[in-house]
Amino acid sequence: MSTDDTGVTELLRRASDGLTPNVDRLVSGGIARGRAHRRRARIGTTVASLAVIGVVGGVAVVVPRLGEADSASSGVADRPDAVTSRAADPDRPPPADELRALVDPDAMATTLLAMTGASRLDSYAVDATSADLQRVAHVVVDGAEVSFRIRWYNNPLVVADGGEPLPPSHVCDPAPDTDCTTLPDGSRLLREEVRPAGGTGVPTSFQERTLTLATADGWQIDVIARNTSGEKEGSVMWDQPVLTMEEMQAIATSDAWYE
Repeated sequence: MSTDDTGVTELLRRASDGLTPNVDRLVSGGIARGRAHRRRARIGTTVASLAVIGVVGGVAVVVPRLGEADSASSGVADRPDAVTSRAADPDRPPPADELRALVDPDAMATTLLAMTGASRLDSYAVDATSADLQRVAHVVVDGAEVSFRIRWYNNPLVVADGGEPLPPSHVCDPAPDTDCTTLPDGSRLLREEVRPAGGTGVPTSFQERTLTLATADGWQIDVIARNTSGEKEGSVMWDQPVLTMEEMQAIATSDAWYE
């Protein structure tokens, strides 16, 4: 080794003498990245195998029996071919006859568990009698909570209550500077990156990431990922919300929710 090389080596050794790596943080970060990689692979595999996911998911998880499918899956026609072929228009309120039918509640819960890699379903509410046909689920992913909601945003009560028919673009109003994207079919996607969960007495370390999709045929899907074991409560499990924006978008835009 030359004299110059020896000098450089000695300088590097001295510079690093006082450095103490945060081993816990490095290990935690490595584990989180590994889990995120496995979730992305799982979501990709799930989307690619929708034809059998109900069977495969049913073997791996226990989903409560929720009765018959609601009126969205039995009384609303499948989206006609004309809808998928017309020009995309995020400002066009979709009529009721274009609303796709949802899969039955059991199948939706099973798919959600499989796509997120959740260890359990904490709660699942299916309101088949409400005008918006809402379904809300809370699952636990790597110890942190993820919530999923789907509802008919342009349901008949919107106009009956004196409002104007809602187009997909309504999810981006009134803030014009939000991260809102128009998808090729005219659906609108609103992304809100990591922010404090908010609320009285809630620590700023409680973080959440939110994605909202308003489909061109009338469904609104909200996905919220948290870094805590509960909504505005519980323990902080991770530095960041447990799902990435890319994972949340893959879940929201999946066709697995429809017949």
